[in-house]
Amino acid sequence: MSKKVLLVGLDYYGPDIIDVEIETLGLCRPEIDEDRAAYALYEYDLIVINPQSYSHFIFGRPGEHSSSTSELSDLKKENNNYDLDTAFDYSDRSEEMKAALKDGCRIIWLLAEEKREQFFGYRKVWISYLHKTVEKLVSNNEVYSKKSRRVSITESGNKLAPYFEQVAKDGWRLCIDTPPGINKILAQTPESYDLGVEIELGENVGWLLTPPRSNDAVTALVKCGLELDEDDVIHHKYEGIFLSHTSDDKTFVRRLKNDLERHGVTKVWLDEAEIQIGDSLIKKIDEGLKMTKYIGVVLSPRSIKSKWVEKELDIAMNREIGSGEVVVLPLVMEECELPSFLEGKLYADFYSPEKYQDSLQKILRRLRK
Repeated sequence: MSKKVLLVGLDYYGPDIIDVEIETLGLCRPEIDEDRAAYALYEYDLIVINPQSYSHFIFGRPGEHSSSTSELSDLKKENNNYDLDTAFDYSDRSEEMKAALKDGCRIIWLLAEEKREQFFGYRKVWISYLHKTVEKLVSNNEVYSKKSRRVSITESGNKLAPYFEQVAKDGWRLCIDTPPGINKILAQTPESYDLGVEIELGENVGWLLTPPRSNDAVTALVKCGLELDEDDVIHHKYEGIFLSHTSDDKTFVRRLKNDLERHGVTKVWLDEAEIQIGDSLIKKIDEGLKMTKYIGVVLSPRSIKSKWVEKELDIAMNREIGSGEVVVLPLVMEECELPSFLEGKLYADFYSPEKYQDSLQKILRRLRK
């Protein structure tokens, strides 16, 4: 099933991406302009909104009035139906935005300078963000226009890093000074203004970024946006998991633990983190098994020979048989001969590097409450 990308006020000239449909359309009502109106926002997997002018977000691209200080008046003069309140239904589109976020759609808002026009009250291009939290963030904080190529990527491992690397090559023009500690900072300027923030939206997450200045940057932005998955957008709640393993496989297990926690699994039981000097190993492991609903058995040629893993697996299988529910999750990190009582169970395949992320998502889906 192909992914659908909506670019509002932004054109994509990069190479075709397999199984991805990219549209540049606006937020106007379909009855005003069928050809330039986006479909309902919840139909898309990734949405990027770039409100450099009113025409950018109403019709999807800049128009002949985009640089005018009286753009809204000029649009109305061109066609009475291009009146902002006639062409753009904020209420309906914002409800679509809520539904899109709830479905796991990735929403990226691009910074724009305040373009404010007295037109039946003050109107700002930021209304195109369709989310009050994001609108308030840009309205209540200073957006600076600068010229620089300096970028500090502050959040290690963030999936938008390749975009900021391209921004550093092209240079950037807009940044914002947001209060510390409220949102996750992804990239900053040398004076600690923000070039990218991850915004908490209740149970969801979205991103506010400095806009691209080249086709290469647009391509990087779209590709990075597609790398974001549902768990990057929705704050799911997860059951705990006990990772049964041998110490020889510790490097893999630490990576898996970190990735699970990064996606919001708050209880990942790992012996080196839970057992302190002087503790009883058997007692602490028994506590760990009782505190978590699932036991992830990390399987390798080494672990299947481990007496500790065998003991933990025996406890886990007894719990599964007694409860009648799935308890044991086989996690195969290297090809090995599976214990006979695990044969027939669907397992997460981690021994193929290209399948790591897919297997991680399978575990996360199983752990969801």
